[in-house]
Amino acid sequence: MDFKKLDGENEHQYIWRTSKAVDNGELTWKEFADIVNEVWRVDESEYRDESAYRKPLQGAKSYYEDVFSKMISTEYSDEISSVKRQLERAKIQFRDERNAWQKQNYTAARVEQKLDYLENVIKENGERRFDIVAPSDITVSNNSSMVVCLSDLHIGASYDSKWGIYNSDIAKSRMTEYLAEAIKIGKRHEVSDVVVLGIGDLISGNIHKSIQVTNRENVIEQIMLASDMITQFIAGLCGKFSSVRFVNVSGNHSRIDKKDDAMKDERLDRLIGWYVEKSLSHLDNFKVIDNSDTTIGVINIQGLSYWCVHGDYDAFNRAGLSNLVLAMGYKPAAIFTGHMHSAAMDDIADIKFIRSGSFGGSGDDYTVEKRLTGKPSQTIAICNDNGIECLYPVVLH
Repeated sequence: MDFKKLDGENEHQYIWRTSKAVDNGELTWKEFADIVNEVWRVDESEYRDESAYRKPLQGAKSYYEDVFSKMISTEYSDEISSVKRQLERAKIQFRDERNAWQKQNYTAARVEQKLDYLENVIKENGERRFDIVAPSDITVSNNSSMVVCLSDLHIGASYDSKWGIYNSDIAKSRMTEYLAEAIKIGKRHEVSDVVVLGIGDLISGNIHKSIQVTNRENVIEQIMLASDMITQFIAGLCGKFSSVRFVNVSGNHSRIDKKDDAMKDERLDRLIGWYVEKSLSHLDNFKVIDNSDTTIGVINIQGLSYWCVHGDYDAFNRAGLSNLVLAMGYKPAAIFTGHMHSAAMDDIADIKFIRSGSFGGSGDDYTVEKRLTGKPSQTIAICNDNGIECLYPVVLH
């Protein structure tokens, strides 16, 4: 037993600790009292007999045994056990959360790595497939621009009825036909600047059961087909005109959830626009126009502002136009839209409101049930510094 006073130890703590020597029979109370006096009593006149230590200590130990030891062994021990269990659960939870975060971070890093790899592959593939030099040996006028609409392609839809036939092979054929017609119109007007408007519903999607039934390709295949077809179409224009710009807005068919739950910016038309941009980014005469909102495209053409919207948020009437203009805060020269699958043009408050057609025409369940008939078509506009000079409703076969 060490009878030296420990650092920071007071007299009561010392007596409680060293009294074990008496309990073990190593010392008598008289011998114990002499040691305590030697350590704590500086003046011999203050020395105490053994009862001065024995009686208070025995009372303290009795009180401890009757009260504190029982509390520690029952209530306190239960509480301590409960706290220990909570700490163990918290430790396990923290470990699981840490592992989950590590897994999530690892997965995110892998996804980013794969996206970076995919972007590089797309760029390299585009450079190989579209080794195009902007034309410099053709006589063109800088006073006119050509707007080429790509609206409601619905790539992936497939139907065959008395009102119309459509599938991906027909879509490819019509895209080739449309490109040839756009080049012919552009040369006729000697334009140097071409603006391609992706006006939404570039794929069929799977938002309704009736659409799922008529789809020949699943959504992934639809995106791949549409991305490749539109990239080839724009690359063809880049090989014939000095400047080609691309604006892309989303349509309702490319949403990835039901209407009430769908988020405005989560639409697959954006993925197609991303693919086109990465594939043709190496071309000096190609540019993608970014917009702050995925549902409204804004572009300057010959010094005037033009807008494009799909049409699911903006009705093709005076009220729809008024709401859109009030939301934007200024008037454009013209607004291009789609959605209704038939070509139309209106002039409201000196704003041209132009609706482009669709690649599929009519013949699917929706158009048959609504008694909507019409030939497949798209719209091309020639614009000068006064606005729209002329419109071409291009009927496709």
